[in-house]
Amino acid sequence: MRPTERATINGVIAVGMMSGTSVDGIDVAAIEMGDDGATVLPDAAHFAYAPELRARVLRAAAGASVGTHELAALHAALGDAYADAASDFVERLGRRPDLIALHGQTVAHLPRKATLQLGDASRVAVRTGVTTIADFRSADIAAGGEGAPLVPFADHVLFAHRAPIALLNLGGIANLTFIPTARAEDVVAFDTGPANMVSDLIAQRAGRAFDAGGAGAAGGRPDPDALAWGLGHPYFARRAPKSTGREDFGQPFADELNDRVARSGGSHDDALATAVALTVRTVADALRRETPKGVGWRELAVGGGGARNATLLAKLREEVSPTAVITTDELGVPISSREAISFAILGIYRLRGLPNTLPSATGAKRAVSGGAIHQP
Repeated sequence: MRPTERATINGVIAVGMMSGTSVDGIDVAAIEMGDDGATVLPDAAHFAYAPELRARVLRAAAGASVGTHELAALHAALGDAYADAASDFVERLGRRPDLIALHGQTVAHLPRKATLQLGDASRVAVRTGVTTIADFRSADIAAGGEGAPLVPFADHVLFAHRAPIALLNLGGIANLTFIPTARAEDVVAFDTGPANMVSDLIAQRAGRAFDAGGAGAAGGRPDPDALAWGLGHPYFARRAPKSTGREDFGQPFADELNDRVARSGGSHDDALATAVALTVRTVADALRRETPKGVGWRELAVGGGGARNATLLAKLREEVSPTAVITTDELGVPISSREAISFAILGIYRLRGLPNTLPSATGAKRAVSGGAIHQP
């Protein structure tokens, strides 16, 4: 970012709202952009989806036969959920933000073709009286990009001073950001494959929302044949930039992985251990393969819900040693808020009409200022 650009965004307070591929709810966080960069404000929050709303989202995201009327109604219902969360958060923040940046809930992502995030941002703007920005991905796709990942732009704003540093987000999908130097054009970022998504879907077969802390996986053993099948997915052979989602690693993939473990005589915990092994192996392979020549990482900083999975982190530390694995908490960015904070940063740049994407991460022809602005 050039100094003249920084001058145009000093003192801006932004709220970011993120709903990820885990489809568990809405993460909300706030930042203030000043002379020293972005300062994370207190009171980050999570607002869980109501079970009925979550079921509707999962149905739409699974590619099930959903009519246009049902899709429109879901867009409105999510807008109301975001408006409720935003109103609650702004009240507890005690300061009126300059903008709200809303990622929306992804129900379809077709890299370089189309992307769809639901959640009526106009309802958020009208209810809160705050300018709301949404639909961050479409502009990058229009410029020939994948439409993802977008978080690396904010990673560069937050962490460029620590270069060389690698960052890993473990949400439903795992994605890596490489910041080898302080120059934005040197950033490399991409989705490595599934993080929590497959494990969550397997855990749900036993009536649990997720494998809390990786306790189930810790009691199991990876099935080598099922793991080999999973590693054979063509996505893992592709080179960056690339992005993925439920279209590749949703219910059908998780069911097949689980069933292959079961057919070999494995337990439920063995299936969970296999899902963790798949995530660890694909992250580590991508880290080794895509790291620029001559670069040695100071650290691998991990955020996202998967950073709370002790089994996953322990296995990851073994696999990427001697690179140190830390959490973004240790760098002042709460693990559960990294993506919400990131979209708050993207929103600030969009409000000022400045580029907020990195073509080196998305593969677009040029950087764009992504996001649709909704006034109250």
